This record gives sequence, C-alpha cells and structure tokens, in this order.
Amino acid sequence: MEYPEALEKLHSLHRFGVRPGLERVRELLRRLGDPQLDPRLHYIHIAGTNGKGSCGAMLESMLRAAGVRTGFFSSPHLLHHCERYRIDGRPLSEGDFARLFSRVWAALEGMTAAGWESPTEFEAVTALSLLAFQRLGVEYAVMECGMGGLFDSTNVIPAELALITNVALDHLDYLGGSVPEIAAQKAGIIRREQTVVTAAEGEALSVIEHRAAACRARLLAEGRDFEGSVSFDGAFSDRGLPLNLNCHDRTYAALMLPLLGLHQYWNAACAVQAAELLGLLEEPIRRGLAAVRWPCRLEVVSREPLTVIDGAHNEAGLAALSRAIDWYWPEKRVCAVVGMLDDKQREPALAHLLPHLTRAVVTRPGLPGRSKGWAGVGDILRRAGLAVTCIEDSEAALDAAYATGCDMILICGSLYLAADLRGRFPGCEYLMKGEDHEFTD
Repeated sequence: MEYPEALEKLHSLHRFGVRPGLERVRELLRRLGDPQLDPRLHYIHIAGTNGKGSCGAMLESMLRAAGVRTGFFSSPHLLHHCERYRIDGRPLSEGDFARLFSRVWAALEGMTAAGWESPTEFEAVTALSLLAFQRLGVEYAVMECGMGGLFDSTNVIPAELALITNVALDHLDYLGGSVPEIAAQKAGIIRREQTVVTAAEGEALSVIEHRAAACRARLLAEGRDFEGSVSFDGAFSDRGLPLNLNCHDRTYAALMLPLLGLHQYWNAACAVQAAELLGLLEEPIRRGLAAVRWPCRLEVVSREPLTVIDGAHNEAGLAALSRAIDWYWPEKRVCAVVGMLDDKQREPALAHLLPHLTRAVVTRPGLPGRSKGWAGVGDILRRAGLAVTCIEDSEAALDAAYATGCDMILICGSLYLAADLRGRFPGCEYLMKGEDHEFTD
C-alpha cells in the first residue's frame, strides 16, 4: 500500500465520527500483537483542556536532549499527517506510515469481518502510533490524549507517569457540561500507584485529588508541590523569558523557554517536574527546554508587519491569548483573522479577545463539515460593535487584514486555520521529512 492510498483509507474512517470507548481499540491492538505492552517501551500520558501538545513537546525535547530515543504522538497535525507520529523529533516517513498502516488496515478488516464495529479514525491512528513506537525501538513515548482521557483511545497504555495540564470547558457534547464532569474524564488516565503531575486548580484539582487517592497514586500539584515563576525586568519580551522553578527535588534558575505566554510557564513547570521524576539531569533539562519548538502557539511569524499565529480555539485558550496581548503588545492596533469551528462556545470565547481588536476579518477554518456556520463568528463580533469583514477563503482573508493598515495581524480561532495560513510566511516550513527505517512487514 502506498502513502496516498493509506491516507485515503484512514480518512474513510472519519464517517464513524467520535465513539468514546476502549473496546474497539483494544481488539485492534490485540490483533496487532499488543505492541503497547512491550516491556521495553515506557509511556508518559498527557491529558488536559489546553497545553497538552506544548507540555508534551517540552518533555519530549528534554528526553531527547538526555539521549533517550523518543516517540511523540500528538493531534491534530498542522501541515502533514505524519507530524502526528514523531520518532526522535522527526515525523514518521510516508513510507513507514504506509507499511505500518497496511498492518493496521488488515487487522481492522479482520475485526469487521468477525462482526466487530469498525474502529474510528482516531482509534486507528492511536494503534498505528503504538505499533510504530514498538517497531522503531522507542524507549519513552509521550502520548497526548485526543479528547478527555477516561474513554480516549490512548488510555490503553500502561503509562508510568501521567500529566494533566489543566481543565476548562471544551468538547461539552462528549465530556460533560461542567468543570468537575470534564475533570473526571481527564482524571480517567490516572492508574493505580502511578505518579501524576498537574497544573489544574480549584474544583478540577479536587476531582483529580479524589481520583489519585482512590488509585493510591502520588499527586504533585503546581503551586503546592512545585512552582514556577517568571524572571523579568519590568517588560515582557516576545522572544522568550527565563523561568525559575522550584521542583520536588531541585531548584532551577533562569530556564529559557522560547514559547510565549505565561500559560506556557505552567506547562513548562509540569514538563520539568515530570522530567525530574524520570531521572533527567539539569543539563539536558535546560538544553531540551531551550530547544523546544511548537508552532502556531503564540508564534511570531513576521515582524513587517507584526503577525502572530495562535491556535487558541476555546474560552480558556482565548483568555490566555488576551492576557498575552496585554503583556507583549499592549499598544498595537490589532486586526484579527478569525475562524472557529461550529462546535466551539464562540461568544464567551470571543468576549476575551474583543477589547484588543480594532478590526476583524472572519474566515472559514478547515474541516468543512464542522465549519458550515463559519460566518456566525462575524455576527457575534458585529453585535459587539466591531468592524467586520467576512471572506470565506482564508488566504484572501489574510490579504484583506493586511490591507486594513493595522500594525498587528493576529490569526486565531482554530489550529486548522493556523495550519492553513502558516505556510504563507518565509521560514515557516517547519516540518522535517521523516526517514525510512529498516523493519520487516
């Protein structure tokens, strides 16, 4: 099977939608030889409403700096599907993807022939990631939950360490309508006698504490058991800031983090605490954190004029984006290029952004099936008194934003929109090609 055919077959599973539960993915993995149970492979499992990918990218970078062979499973991808599966920081090659997916597809067809309900697209990519990590000799795999935790298909891994970045309202149709309900889903990744690191707070932390106690898990909470703070001389630099961190066993001064936003310092605190628990020394922790890259998260892609891309797509994410504008660019006249999916709580999320905007150009993000009402974002912004233009084509929308003459352009509302537009900017060809590996089918 060649890569285009493999990708087409994978995407054909999209018709099954989201079906929470672990029975299908467990059966699929059983037919693949249960690669997730290979004793040579160790897992770190990350859940949370926001920051999962950033936290995972930091931890993977630190592990790699320590000489560990790493795997990293994240979603969604930005430019290329193979970004979802990284080996030592490089995406899986198209050839390796096609060879591995051939095995997954054969197992999937065997399941449906035996009367099983078909696995979903996300269940198939989860199985493929676990097979890839086993076959390619990964030592530590960082696995990001797709949605929730308890019934997320990644929750089949025997993770020795769990991270829960934070809990806020998102995916309400699947995870529940309140923070405690959503926290219960996120806390579902906690296993018996495991170690858990979290930056959650308030009633979400209470739920996580209850689950950890029930599982006799050791829980380390940011602000109580470890704590990060930012060193600055009165002005925030949008090229990064040093982080001070008091961990359980060590104190770190002036760790450099190139990702922007104070919310990233909470993510970094969790990642560094996790790295310390895994036995990493200070030097690779420093070097790995300073080298981390995670595109489309408060990323400055141009300075003439200033252009920032952020994948924030829910209320908590847009609140963090709003704070970042106050910190880094308080005097700028901002025109936002905004595209949001239909299933997001648009009005409360956009309320955080509105005070910072001079104008907006509303456009349609990717995933046509989930953005049929894309222009409704414009109605929300107009009711708030903002000058708005609606242009369905995202590249034309970006051109219109530049034509406004504002001195800052902000692209936000969806990672799919961020991915659509990031390639317009020189130097943003971030994706490295994966290399083919020698392994038998």
